[in-house]
Amino acid sequence: MFRLCCGKYSTAVIELVADKIRSVPAPDAPSAIQDKDITAPLRYRLFGRPLTKTRKEDSKNEKENATTSDGKKKKKKKTKKGRWWRCSKKTCRVTPAPEEESPEKCRSPALEEGEPQKDGVVPQALPKEEEGGTRKKLRKDHLKCLGFPNPAQICYLNSSLQSLLTLEDFVKDIEHQEQVWSLVPEAAILRSFFNIREHHFSSDAQQKLRLLATFKKVVALWAPEFEDLQQKDAHEFLTSVLEQMRYWGPQLQVLAAGMGRTYRCPVEEHLVFKMQNTRTCKSCGAGSSREEDFTCLSLDLPPGGATVERLLENYLMEEELEYRCNCGATTSGQRSSFTTLPRVLMLHLKRFKYTPTFELQKVHDPVVLQRELVVSSSEGAACYTLVSTISHIGRNNKKWTLHL
Repeated sequence: MFRLCCGKYSTAVIELVADKIRSVPAPDAPSAIQDKDITAPLRYRLFGRPLTKTRKEDSKNEKENATTSDGKKKKKKKTKKGRWWRCSKKTCRVTPAPEEESPEKCRSPALEEGEPQKDGVVPQALPKEEEGGTRKKLRKDHLKCLGFPNPAQICYLNSSLQSLLTLEDFVKDIEHQEQVWSLVPEAAILRSFFNIREHHFSSDAQQKLRLLATFKKVVALWAPEFEDLQQKDAHEFLTSVLEQMRYWGPQLQVLAAGMGRTYRCPVEEHLVFKMQNTRTCKSCGAGSSREEDFTCLSLDLPPGGATVERLLENYLMEEELEYRCNCGATTSGQRSSFTTLPRVLMLHLKRFKYTPTFELQKVHDPVVLQRELVVSSSEGAACYTLVSTISHIGRNNKKWTLHL
């Protein structure tokens, strides 16, 4: 890991200096060689004798000649001579930078990047502690709790609420009709949801915890299975919340009409769509059809996994079923199709199945999520964009996580 320094530092100037090639004394004449000791080592006869003696003699001569006319001696630096076989090598020397290129004062990163100044105020420089590589610890009052607390296995509740809060138009419809549903005490599900939305970005974790507990109690009045503190299924909880909001729609519409206003159920406006199921006899071709309202489609996962588009195509494909027709045939085909399309399409992937011993088991086959999904209906086609997913972590139905 590298930390970027905000100051400017002068670069070191590197010079390659070649050592002067030392002159090697010429070999002695043949007559002189015969006069010398013939028993010298082989390395001396091949490469020559070392220059230690000549160096000592040269240094003595330099000391004698260094005397000036006044009788004073000059101090002369003694240069270290290298071996003659290293004469072809180069040494790397680093010279110090000039004084005018000394390091400048630390500037703000915003100025280095050319960021314009705001209101003529120059951004402050980084503190010295950060220049040295240390970091300050944030105090608790600097931290904000933007999520929801999870004191007792209510991650299924938190992820469902966070997913609904990402639907801005859905939330705005509830807010704009506050004057209507606030007059009905029984419509506590809308009031509780609106209070959570008001404190969504609050840093008061205790207040959020109280609001979540109230919302859980309101939902439990409709669905008692959510009354305890055990972990539940996020899809079942979200479906129950939408059913309660939708239940109070007709009563609120009557109340709004008496006030000279109109009330539009947010669930009906954004999440409800119609599906047509058509059954056709394989023998005589006789068929029947019926329409149903849905807020969510549950899709089966094939072995090996698939894309969301493929899962939806499998859901809309014709399937065979046993049905006794008036003609006497027992085999018919059933197909589902979209009659209307919602503004928000909610899909449920069946990640759990029951084993032959009636134990709940998770399906780990992969599913490829797509950013866009095109869906066709009898009224036309629409393109949907993925805004959030609620995924399960673990082997059992224990932990749910929201991804935006």
